[in-house]
Amino acid sequence: MEEWEEYEYKPKSVKEIFIEMKNTAEFMVDLAYSSVLFGEEELAEEVLELEEYLDMLNYHLMVHAVLAARSPREAEQITSILHMAHSIDDISNAAADLAKMILEEVELHPIIKQVILESEEVIGRFVVTPDSILVGKTLEELELASNTGVWILAVRRGKRWLFDPDGDFKILAGDVLIGRGTQTSIDYLKEIARGIIKVIGNE
Repeated sequence: MEEWEEYEYKPKSVKEIFIEMKNTAEFMVDLAYSSVLFGEEELAEEVLELEEYLDMLNYHLMVHAVLAARSPREAEQITSILHMAHSIDDISNAAADLAKMILEEVELHPIIKQVILESEEVIGRFVVTPDSILVGKTLEELELASNTGVWILAVRRGKRWLFDPDGDFKILAGDVLIGRGTQTSIDYLKEIARGIIKVIGNE
């Protein structure tokens, strides 16, 4: 089972950190767009949480890059990576700015929502309550994608993030699930997470 990604130093290669930065930024964009579409402050707040996480990744990438450069040629290669990392950071900052507009209740141009609506799937945020049937079960046991139509992209537990959790991941009360699906499937899983619906699929 994957380890939680925490706000603390964990030795990783430059390549691993760079890939994680890219995935985090892409995820931030998805969340930011969904927060705009539905005016959901909770999603916007998750974007800002991820901005802090990506800033931490960027810092460790720079540290690793400096330590990894042993020759002028390697320094040139590292410089290219740092340039790309800077571009990723710019994307994450733009997503965070979009999220802040939602939190500050800034009115957005209608064309922004129209563009987002062209997508058939949206991002949802699900807070798992103690009464939910999700508590204590693994993703493999629940088969959420098949039974609800929602694919879980990430989980936040406190300040800790886990991206693309595998089937062995066990859900606990208080977990915040982030998933992708149709609006109908998103609404369905929200009621399950809140404990309103007590069964999944044909259970």
